[in-house]
Amino acid sequence: MSLLKSWLIPGALAVAAVAGLSLSGETTKIETDLNDRAAEILRAKDMDWASVSFNGRDATLTGTAPEEGVSEWASELLLAEWGVRIVKDKTDLLAAQSPYTWGLSRKGNALTMIGYLPYDVLKKAPADIAATMAGMDLDIANVTAARGAPKEIDKAVALATALLADLPEGKAMLIDGKLTISGALEASPEGLALYKTMQETLATAELGSISVDFQIAEPQLAAMEPTASDASAATSIDGFAIARSSDGVVLNGSVPSQDIKDDILAMARRMFGFGAVADTLSVRPGEEIAGLGADDYNRITAAVLQAVSRLDGGEARLSSGGLTLSGSAFYDGALDQLQATLKAALPASIALTSQLTVSAPGEAVDADRCQALMRGALEQNTILFDSGEATISSDSFGLLDGLIFTARRCPESHIVVEGHTDSDGDDAANLTLSEKRAGAVVTYLGSAGLSPDRLEAKGFGESQPVADNDTPEGKAKNRRIEFVILQQ
Repeated sequence: MSLLKSWLIPGALAVAAVAGLSLSGETTKIETDLNDRAAEILRAKDMDWASVSFNGRDATLTGTAPEEGVSEWASELLLAEWGVRIVKDKTDLLAAQSPYTWGLSRKGNALTMIGYLPYDVLKKAPADIAATMAGMDLDIANVTAARGAPKEIDKAVALATALLADLPEGKAMLIDGKLTISGALEASPEGLALYKTMQETLATAELGSISVDFQIAEPQLAAMEPTASDASAATSIDGFAIARSSDGVVLNGSVPSQDIKDDILAMARRMFGFGAVADTLSVRPGEEIAGLGADDYNRITAAVLQAVSRLDGGEARLSSGGLTLSGSAFYDGALDQLQATLKAALPASIALTSQLTVSAPGEAVDADRCQALMRGALEQNTILFDSGEATISSDSFGLLDGLIFTARRCPESHIVVEGHTDSDGDDAANLTLSEKRAGAVVTYLGSAGLSPDRLEAKGFGESQPVADNDTPEGKAKNRRIEFVILQQ
């Protein structure tokens, strides 16, 4: 009996081990085969958002489904494949956005896309835009996939791309069911012909429920045929002029040096947004402009820029005859502040003639519309602070005034002001700084008369970046203030 045990039991163990190895190898082959076939099924149906793995013949499906019902469809496709026993659906669902915003802006060869797009549209939109506008530099860092888009958004993207392809500078902004196109055309036969072409394109566009607000004015050819005296006057502006509209600002006039011109443009872009400033300034080196020395001219134009930044549709003109200013402040306190600041900056030799009012209250909107309006404003510009501090830069007063005007249109809504930083420095210090900056904005809103009960400040430090922190451009995008509007 002992002899039997001595050879029978080890033999049985050896056979079992060989069988186990054989079975394990066969299972691995089955899993590999199923993985390959399942992956091919998903690729064939353009489901690159999904991943599948196998434990024996049991599949596990993971990923973020772009729409409701898509993960169920993927599971059914896998179950229909020979050899698959069960499919465990471990997917999640792409977040929905409301309001749904998307934008495309062009400045020369630079294109910037912002907002949200459906997953399938986001996959193909960059290539489609590149095909329409070859050679452009397209920035899509601030576009994310989201559900909730209006139907025909792909056609709205295509229409916006086609229209901006013919403009040296322009913007398209979609907020839910409204697509706004803005820009300017040269007052020339070519500009007029292009305007007519655009009108024909719009007339044939089929966007379903999406409406188009076309804000590009028809070029007036009469403006191209000035008399000799008009031409002389146009080239001899002895001063500075700024005009603000919904499309941005136009700077006109003369400056005594290139450095001062650069300062004026940099300040204007901080106040109004980089893409919102049209420059027609000419440099007259060493000359007195409007009877002012270079230092006085630089200081006064800075004060004029800030005054207009706090006006809705404001205009200003500085000349040897004085300064004229018109427009509407967003609220009473802003009007008092900008008048006091401007008067303090003007020497006695500059007479001020102003026609200033306070804007009438805007039409009431719900929380969703309020959110969309504020998000649109902050996508075009940024609330700035002194470096490393929680002191709001005066360059951002105009942007904040406009946000306050919007906040008053949704008086029943709760406003959460969120502060964010880039990744430079200590995590704890960044969190504290973001909290203080959000608090400074809440204080500014409260000083304008918004009820403190409606306002809340939150800081997130560097924990919620919207761009890569490895580049200066990405860091600049991460240093931001966001407004979240909640229905009370």
